[in-house]
Amino acid sequence: MPRTKGVVDVRHAVSATGGALDWVMLTAPWGLLVQRGSLALVDGRFRECERLAAEAARAAGAGPEPGLLAAACCREQGRAAEADVLLRGLVAAHPEAAEAQALLGAVLCDLGRDGEALRQLATLEARPSRVEVAALAAEVVAALDLPDHAEALHHHLAAHGSTFAGWHGSIARHLALLDHVLGRWDDAEEHFRRALDANYAAGAPVLVAHTRRQYSALLRARGGPGDWERAVDLLGQAATIYRRLEVERLADQAEVVLRRCLDPGGDLGPAGEANLFRRAGNGWELAFAGQRAEIGDGAGLGHIAAVLAASGRPVQVLDLVGADEPAVADGMVVEYRARLADIDRQMAGNDLIAAALARAERDILQAELDEARSAAGDPVDRARRLVALRVRTTLDGIESALPVLGRHLRRSIRTGTFCVYEPDRPERWKIG
Repeated sequence: MPRTKGVVDVRHAVSATGGALDWVMLTAPWGLLVQRGSLALVDGRFRECERLAAEAARAAGAGPEPGLLAAACCREQGRAAEADVLLRGLVAAHPEAAEAQALLGAVLCDLGRDGEALRQLATLEARPSRVEVAALAAEVVAALDLPDHAEALHHHLAAHGSTFAGWHGSIARHLALLDHVLGRWDDAEEHFRRALDANYAAGAPVLVAHTRRQYSALLRARGGPGDWERAVDLLGQAATIYRRLEVERLADQAEVVLRRCLDPGGDLGPAGEANLFRRAGNGWELAFAGQRAEIGDGAGLGHIAAVLAASGRPVQVLDLVGADEPAVADGMVVEYRARLADIDRQMAGNDLIAAALARAERDILQAELDEARSAAGDPVDRARRLVALRVRTTLDGIESALPVLGRHLRRSIRTGTFCVYEPDRPERWKIG
C-alpha cells in the first residue's frame, strides 16, 4: 500500500501520544522519554518502549504517563494480566487519570472479565471529554456489544475521524468499531478503510494488524459479495504481523478463526494429501495445500526439514547445528550480522509496515547479539539463538513464496532448546 496523500504528519502526531499533553510534559526530560517510548510502541519496538517507560518513571516529577505507557505496551504484546496489575496500581496512585481508568476497562475485556469491564465503563461515562479516553471506551463498548453506549460515544467521536491519537492510532478505527455494533455496515467499512490508510502511513504495524483483524470481523458479519474472501485475506495479513512481532495471543486467536474460515480446503488442504519439503537441485521444493514453489538453499530449511521429519518429537538444537562450540559461536555472530544488514536494507525500502517490522526485529536481534557476546559461553544457548534466527529468517522467505505454508509453519514450529513441530491436525510430509 503506497503512502497516503493528504494524511497528516502522523509521526508528529505520535510525538504527542498518550493524551493531550501539556507544555510541561512536552519539555520535561521524562516527557521526552515518554514521547520516544510512544513512538517505539507505534513501531512495535516493545523492548525499547518498556525501557524508555521505565526510565521516564524514575525521572523526577514524572506523572502517570510513564506507567500508562508501560501498561499499554504490555497490552499490545498480549500480556493483559500484567497490564491489569500495573493499571490497578496506577489508578490507585492517580485516581484522576481517566485514560488509565479507560485502559483498565479495555484490559478487563481482554481478560474476559466482562462484568468488571462494564462497571469500569460506568466510571468513565461522566468524563469522556478527551478523545483518547473515548477511544478506549469505544473498544470496551465494542467488546461488550452495547448499542446504547455505542450511539453516545459515536456522537462524541464523530468530529475526530481524521485524528491520529498517538498510540491509539486513527480514531476512524474506533468509529468503525462503534458502527459495527450499531449495524451500520457501510459506514463501518469506510471508517476501517480510512483507519488503514492512516495507520499504514504512520508505519504502525500493530495498529494496522488490529485494523485488519477488526475489518475482517465486519466483513464476515456483513456477508456481502466478495466479503468472505477479503475477510480471510485481511485476517491472514493481521496474523502474519502479530506473529512477526511475537504478539502470540492475538496471532493464535486470528489463526483459530482462519482455520474455521478455510476448512475444508484452503489452509488445511485435501485430507490425506502429502506435502513436500525436500531438496531439489541447488534449492528446495515445497508443496502445501495444493500450492508449490522452489526456493534457494539455506541452513534454516535443513533445520525445518529435520523438525518436520521428527513428527512431533522434540529435536535438540545441538543435533541441528552440531556440537562444535567455536563453529556455532562464530556462525551465530556472522549470521546475526548478516541478518542485521538485511534488515537495514528493508528499513530503507518504501513499504512503511515492512520497514517498521524490520526496525522491531532489529531491536530484538541487536539485544540478543549483545547478550550473547556478554554472556558466559554456553553452547546450548548459542545454538538455540542461532537456530531460532535461521528458522525465523527462513519462514520469511517461505511466506513470500507460499503464504499458506509460511503461516502454517510459523504457528506450528516451536523453537527453543528443543524444537518441535506441533500442527493443528496431523499432516503427511515427504521429506528429503
